[in-house]
Amino acid sequence: MRPRRRVLGSERGVALVLALMILLTLTGLVLAFLSASAIEPQIARNLSDTARARYLAEAGLEVGFNALIVTNDSNNSWTGLLATATTSSPWVVLPNMSAAALPGLTSTSGTYTVSVRNDYQASDDALTGTTVDTNVTTDGNKIVVLRATGTFNNASKTLEVVVKRLALPPFPGAVNVPGNQADSYINTQQFEIDGRDYACSSNCDNDSQWSLSASNPAKYAMSTNTGTQSNVGITYEARVEGAFGTSGSCNAGCSTNKKNSIQGKDQTNPTGTTSGLNTIGADSSLTPSTMASFLAQLATYPGTQIYQSTKACPMKLNGSASDPSRPTLVNNNGGTGGSSCTMSQTLDLGSRSNPKLVYFRGELDSTSSFVGLQAGTNQSDPFIRGAGILIVEDGDFKQMTNFKWDGIVIVTGRYVGAGFMDGSTTTIRGAFVANESQAGEASGYFEFYLNAAANHFTVLNSKQNVDLVQRMRGLHSMSSWREI
Repeated sequence: MRPRRRVLGSERGVALVLALMILLTLTGLVLAFLSASAIEPQIARNLSDTARARYLAEAGLEVGFNALIVTNDSNNSWTGLLATATTSSPWVVLPNMSAAALPGLTSTSGTYTVSVRNDYQASDDALTGTTVDTNVTTDGNKIVVLRATGTFNNASKTLEVVVKRLALPPFPGAVNVPGNQADSYINTQQFEIDGRDYACSSNCDNDSQWSLSASNPAKYAMSTNTGTQSNVGITYEARVEGAFGTSGSCNAGCSTNKKNSIQGKDQTNPTGTTSGLNTIGADSSLTPSTMASFLAQLATYPGTQIYQSTKACPMKLNGSASDPSRPTLVNNNGGTGGSSCTMSQTLDLGSRSNPKLVYFRGELDSTSSFVGLQAGTNQSDPFIRGAGILIVEDGDFKQMTNFKWDGIVIVTGRYVGAGFMDGSTTTIRGAFVANESQAGEASGYFEFYLNAAANHFTVLNSKQNVDLVQRMRGLHSMSSWREI
């Protein structure tokens, strides 16, 4: 019999045990690695799917933003779009944007759903930075919250932004002289100012395609501020009406012919239309403070670019024979800056398919002689045309060539006026504003001036073109981006 001590001290069989233990350990590691290798592709797919879902959501925001731009009601708000919202279900899916696929792709490439709600919740002021609306269906401040959810396979991402619209001020007339002075001078019979509504259905660049529309009510041919012009002691309305008597080179029949050249809403019968002085009316909806508020907000919008015109280097547009909507902008128009005025660049004035905001700002000149922007030199210059909104602030606008604009032209500020000069031919379809914010400008200067030798001056009220301006991207913004 072997001694017990020798049996217990034997190491025979240890190698087998160790081998089994190592084998089990390696087997566990292999299984772990196999499991990880199977999970990692899934993790990679999830990351890829999530990224694609996010891109789909971002695309949805852009598509939704573009849809909101071209959607508005009679108040330039989104109330009509929110009509089906309720407090329990405030989100309204935008038309054709429920589980929609990107253009040219199918749903297998992912989808996006875009919805909108009013900013009526108490906490929304932190998002919008302003007082919120009080009703889920009534958009009183032209602000809404836009949400887009992108989905790809089993992954989804939701993004939200605040969309704001800068509503245009009201334009109660085809020509509006709403300022603190309404001095007007019309020394020609070659003009047409019509407050009745005009529209076109196709080929709108062709003048012959524009005709009277019965879809919208007429506006005044000319609108003024309410009350009395302090420096002359007569009403603003009477101040404008005085321009339709004989003046300058007008003969005895000029007064009658001038009155026959304006048509629009009838003051004595607001549902009807007329010609003559009864279509010149005072209206309190457009005032210098209204214009100042609009311009102050517009200047803060991300896409707004302001061209600075100075007395030393005043700006001028020289038309292009090859493309009337892309004139050359120079700033050496007879100022005192001389050789230091070196600007010369092509400026895109927009088209009906791509309207532009073109904003010129001058500087204060109490002598009333500063021309902030001049268009052309004479009637033989190349044609200039544009679409959108043209603003000349704190400087005169002097039109001397062939000029056509679809949308809104605004001349506004201190000691300013709009002059349509010798040989000029002007057509504005939409609305025109000459707004003098300064009271007490010296006599002999005019907010609205039609020269005796002007070839022709035409302003036609067009809601179609005013709406064209309201739907510009430049009057909308996205902010407060967040991921839900």
